[in-house]
Amino acid sequence: MKFSKKNILFAVSIITSIVCTWLFIRNIDWLLLKNALRDANYWFIIPTLILTLLVYVIRAIRWRGLLSHIKSVSVINLLSVTCIGFMANNILPARVGEVLRPFILSKKEDIKFSTSFATVIVERIFDMLGLMIFTVVVIVLLPHPPSAQHGPLSHVSASQVSTVQESIIPSLKKWTEVFAAVGVFTVIALFLVVIKPDFFKKILSRLCSFLPHKLKDKILGLYESFVYGLKILEDKTQTVWIFALSVFVWVLGGAEIYLLGFSFHMHLPFVGACLVAVCLALAVALPQAPGYIGVFHIAVLKSLHVFGIETTAAQSYAIVLWAVSILPSTILGFFFLWREGIAFREVVKLEEEIAEGKLEELEGVTKEIE
Repeated sequence: MKFSKKNILFAVSIITSIVCTWLFIRNIDWLLLKNALRDANYWFIIPTLILTLLVYVIRAIRWRGLLSHIKSVSVINLLSVTCIGFMANNILPARVGEVLRPFILSKKEDIKFSTSFATVIVERIFDMLGLMIFTVVVIVLLPHPPSAQHGPLSHVSASQVSTVQESIIPSLKKWTEVFAAVGVFTVIALFLVVIKPDFFKKILSRLCSFLPHKLKDKILGLYESFVYGLKILEDKTQTVWIFALSVFVWVLGGAEIYLLGFSFHMHLPFVGACLVAVCLALAVALPQAPGYIGVFHIAVLKSLHVFGIETTAAQSYAIVLWAVSILPSTILGFFFLWREGIAFREVVKLEEEIAEGKLEELEGVTKEIE
């Protein structure tokens, strides 16, 4: 058997999801789970779905801002491409959606692929910075265990407060300064790259001097595309706007989790829902099977345990939250894929190219899609 990079990554992803799925289902009381799902108030899914769709709209608006110095693109076109990208990430390995998005955009808007791809990289950096800011605020607002009875968790039971007291919250609070420092350092580094791109290119060139000439040129080419994508930082107003949208995306994620909690009669504080959102964001970044099976569910279960949510309620909630998070974007993605006239087999072909690391062949795949 050939142990290629693709096979190894796929095996690790499947094993991760299998282990997490087992951890999630091993203590399930199926009768209690059935009753919890039956007794849930599913009317709260409607506002949750609205927030879920709003997140995709906000992401499209933010991407439009990142492209503003390159070309003016309509929000509806970017929404279409964004949903297709999330659909691909949901059902295919290798996070193909991150490359599929700039592919389709380059086809629709006549933008060079490398330039479009650079904006996606910058978008992910803003996502990371937004998550850091969001995480710091959430950790600061989390109730301190000794005074939990008088804080945001005053409405929960004594056993739940005890659970919080013994939870990871004190440890999280100790890391607040670290998260803040990393965020500040990243912002400063990005602005320095924008101000002195040639200086950092020389440093990168020296660091890559021992590499084969072809690989070195590829790295420097990616750096140039990245710097071009960062030019949006030269517009301070637009930069602040994109930062605000990046944080707002995470706030909406917390709001989704908070609203859906009412379906299962969970007394979860809003800051607690935001902590679940942070845990989910970190969990889905791990290598795992398509659809975030297992990893998504165990992340929700364990983060809800921090606030004393009973296991069956947390398990049923995790299942429904997964469906609300994954199914709408997948359905919309297939709809927009059909609307754009792109065959799904071309998306699968692209995934194979990415998994094998053949990024230099992507322009050829683009032509075939067209």
